[in-house]
Amino acid sequence: MAKTISLKEWDSIVLDGIELSDSNARNLAKVLTGKGILEIIEIRGGLSIKSNSYVGRVKLGDLQINVYPKIKGLPLYQLLRYAYGLRDLKLFNTGEHNIGNFSFFDLLIYELYVEAEDLIQRGLQKSYIKEEECLSSPRGRIDMNKLCAQGELIRDTLPCRYFARDEDNILNQILLSGLRLGLKLVMDDGLKFSLQRLISYLKENVCDIILTRTSLNRAWNSINRLTERYSSILRIIKILYESQGIQLEDGLSSIDLNGYFFDMNAFFETLIGRLLEDFGGGFSVKCQYSLHDMFTYVAEFNPRLKKSPTPRPDFAIVKHGKVIKLIDAKYRDLWHDDLPREMLYQLSVYAVSGIGNKASTILYPATSDIPTIQKIDINDPVSGSKIASIILQPVNLIKIAELITDESRRYELMNYIDEVVWS
Repeated sequence: MAKTISLKEWDSIVLDGIELSDSNARNLAKVLTGKGILEIIEIRGGLSIKSNSYVGRVKLGDLQINVYPKIKGLPLYQLLRYAYGLRDLKLFNTGEHNIGNFSFFDLLIYELYVEAEDLIQRGLQKSYIKEEECLSSPRGRIDMNKLCAQGELIRDTLPCRYFARDEDNILNQILLSGLRLGLKLVMDDGLKFSLQRLISYLKENVCDIILTRTSLNRAWNSINRLTERYSSILRIIKILYESQGIQLEDGLSSIDLNGYFFDMNAFFETLIGRLLEDFGGGFSVKCQYSLHDMFTYVAEFNPRLKKSPTPRPDFAIVKHGKVIKLIDAKYRDLWHDDLPREMLYQLSVYAVSGIGNKASTILYPATSDIPTIQKIDINDPVSGSKIASIILQPVNLIKIAELITDESRRYELMNYIDEVVWS
C-alpha cells in the first residue's frame, strides 16, 4: 500500500517499519543522497529521511515523498515572478485559482498558464515559411526556371515561390510541449483543466515536438526584439524541464526522478542578486566574484600542475571601482539552526581576505522581523585579539514580497536592502 510523507525544507523524519520496496527505489535513493537532494538512509527497522534546500516530490516504489517550502502561496508567487523577471500581467484575477494553497511547482505552472493565455489572446508569433507550389492564382514570384523547364505552357497553373505566415514555429512548439509538461506535473485540478484548454487550442495549428535541451536552446536562440514576450515562457519551461531529472557526472545523461525537485538555494541567490542590482543605491554588484591569488600552489611543490583554488563569494559589492564587501546567500534557517561548519570556514576565508573591513556577510531567509543580526568574531587563538568578523543577516521574504508589488513603497524597499547590506 502506497504511503505519502510530507516534509518542509531542512526537515527530518524516521519511519518505523518502512523499507524501500525494490532495487530501483534503493538505487534512486542512493543517487538522491549522493547529490544532496534528499538524505535517505535505510536503518534497522525503517528509514531515515532528511530534506535540505530542495523542494518537490519523488516516488520511491510505494513511498511518495513531498517536500514543501516554508514560504508559500501568494508571497512565494510574487517573489518567483520578480526573481526570474516574469512579466507583470494583470489580465487575470488571482482568485480564478486558489493559488494561496498551490505547491511551489503549481505556482510556476500557474504563471506558465497566465503567460500562455496572454500570448494566445494577443496573437501567437507567426513565422514566414518559404513555399513552392503550382497555383492557378499566382502568388508571390513566378519561378521562371521551372516555367521554362516545362516547355510549352499547357497547364492551368504557374510555379510560384512565396512566403506564408505560420504559427507552427519553434517558439510555439516549445510552448505546446511546455504546457504538456505542466499538465504532467500539475496537482491542482482547476489548473489542470485550464492547461488542457490551452493545449487543445494550440495543437490545431502547432506540431508536437520532444522537449529537450537542444530544442530549448533552439527556441532561446530565436528570441529577438519581436519575440521577447516568449522569454518568460522559456524560463519557466526550462525550470520545469530541468527539475525532472538528475544530471550525471558525464554531463550527457541523467536519471529520471519519477517526480521533480528544485533547489530553493538557487532561487534565493537569484532573488538576492536582483534585489541588490535593482535597489542597491550607489553601488554595483558582481556575481560569483573570484578571489584570485588568495590561494596559490608553490611552483616547485606542484608536481601535477594543479590549478590553484579560487574562492567565489556569491556577491561582491563594488563602489567607485573597488570591492568593499563580500556576501554569500544561503537558503537555510540560520536563526533556528547553527551555522554549518563548512559555511563558517568559507565565510572565514572571505572575512580574512581583508575586503570589506575584514568582515563577510551571509544572508539567509526569514518570514518575520523576529530574527535579528548575529555576529561571530574570528579571534587570534594565542592573543585572543579580533582578526575578522562574520555577520549573519536575515532577509524577511514576506516583507520583500509586499514591497516589490507596491511601487509607492520603492524607497522603503531601497532602505531595507541598504540596511540588509550594511548592517
